[in-house]
Amino acid sequence: MKKINVLIPLINMVGAVSTYIYFSFILEIRGIEWDVPAYYSTLFFIIATAFLTLSFMLVSRKTIHALLEIAYGHTDIHSLEPAEVYLLQRRAMQFPVVVSLITFMIWIFAGFIFGFLEPLITGKIFNINTPDLIHCLRQFLGISLLGGGVTAMILYFVLENTWRNYIPKFFPEGNLSRVKNVFKLNIQKRFLIVFLSITLIPLPVLSLTIYSKAMALHMADAITRTQIMSSLIRELAFVVADSLAICSVLAYFLAKSISEPLLSIKEAIKQVENNNFDTRVEIVSNDELGDAAEGLNQMIKTMKETQSIKESFGKYVCSEVRDEIIAGKTSLEGEMKRATVLFSDLRNFTTLVEKNHPKHVVTIMNQYFNEMTIAVKANRGLVLQYIGDEIEAVFGAPVGFDDHPDMAVQAAIEMRKRLVALNKQFEEQGFEPLVHGIGIHSGAVLAGNIGSEDRMSYALVGDTVNTASRIEGLTKEYGCDIIISQTTFNLLTEPYNTEQLAQVKVKGKKDELIIYKVL
Repeated sequence: MKKINVLIPLINMVGAVSTYIYFSFILEIRGIEWDVPAYYSTLFFIIATAFLTLSFMLVSRKTIHALLEIAYGHTDIHSLEPAEVYLLQRRAMQFPVVVSLITFMIWIFAGFIFGFLEPLITGKIFNINTPDLIHCLRQFLGISLLGGGVTAMILYFVLENTWRNYIPKFFPEGNLSRVKNVFKLNIQKRFLIVFLSITLIPLPVLSLTIYSKAMALHMADAITRTQIMSSLIRELAFVVADSLAICSVLAYFLAKSISEPLLSIKEAIKQVENNNFDTRVEIVSNDELGDAAEGLNQMIKTMKETQSIKESFGKYVCSEVRDEIIAGKTSLEGEMKRATVLFSDLRNFTTLVEKNHPKHVVTIMNQYFNEMTIAVKANRGLVLQYIGDEIEAVFGAPVGFDDHPDMAVQAAIEMRKRLVALNKQFEEQGFEPLVHGIGIHSGAVLAGNIGSEDRMSYALVGDTVNTASRIEGLTKEYGCDIIISQTTFNLLTEPYNTEQLAQVKVKGKKDELIIYKVL
């Protein structure tokens, strides 16, 4: 149902009926009885009302038509040019107040027509005396203020409340704040306007009513005075009852305009507490609540991005290391660290590539890297990089741990176990089993973000890294899968089943190394 098309005439009709009742049944003393044909008043009312209605349609057509096309879904805002979109967004945010102001101006015009123009025209046509100025002024103020002021006020709050349902059609991404220099009615001003309207609008009408009755009492006899007092009581009772009804309507829509956005914000916060970062608050106003909703949406967006980064980062490091880095407790700038480096390399990788389809090779490698990474992460290690079929991992950097040698050895043993289980799956799939060699060495490393301006990565530099890589290469010569250096062996705090191998000389080292294989 097209609510806007119904609300505007309906509220004006209610205001017109209320005004008609006041002047026809409550305001009994008209000041002068007109000797005119019976049809004249009705005819004048129809012509004047038709003129006022036509005036409203002509004035508001440009404002309403294009907006309703988008509000009712007949036109998609994305199909329009940016300049036209911005203009429509400005009009959409000002729509309730513009329509209400136009309505109020039409009512003022109606007050002028029925309060001053009708008596003047009637007097000229039928050559009769016109009512006095006080009577005309009461007609004018009753129509324009009591009728028009109240109608425009109610129309604004009802229309603004209803129009909020259509605002997202104009702002699919929110961001109402980007539209500048538009009418903005904050919460404090809303309360103030409602209070002043309820208080001040009836005052001129009441003042003139009391003044006219006082003047009539001065000139009246006892019986007439009683009638005047009864009429005064009825008029005051009507104005008070009308004000109470208006106050109730305005209070309801004012409270609704505040409570509904707050409930939406509350619900969004609850969703975020449940780790639902896809929730959004519909921004339907440009007041403080709209600003709060927009800020909350931006915060949720940032939290979602942070969570995504956190989850992505968690694919490379264990949760403990990830949380330390994200919390800013660990520096990623260049620093010397005591750490243990692990290198792992597949045997006969070239043969594997030659014997299998590239798609199968990628599948095998992904399964292998996945299992090995799980073993590294489970022991609080960080996978630095995959180089072909090689894995480089570090324990004790960027987050320092005293037992980093034990962590590396335990990770290597876990990698061995996982490879055994993985090879069983490969055999079932018709692939040959994999064999890898692991070299481990502990020592000082330079750790930090290293790279170019466009691309950087966390990396280790130093003799410890080179030595670990060389030790991994020795697994081929000794026919075993895990070899650790003497330095790592001396730092171990847990007993492991190891066997010392012969001292070896590796490339880049003057002294021979003592190495151990893990049985």
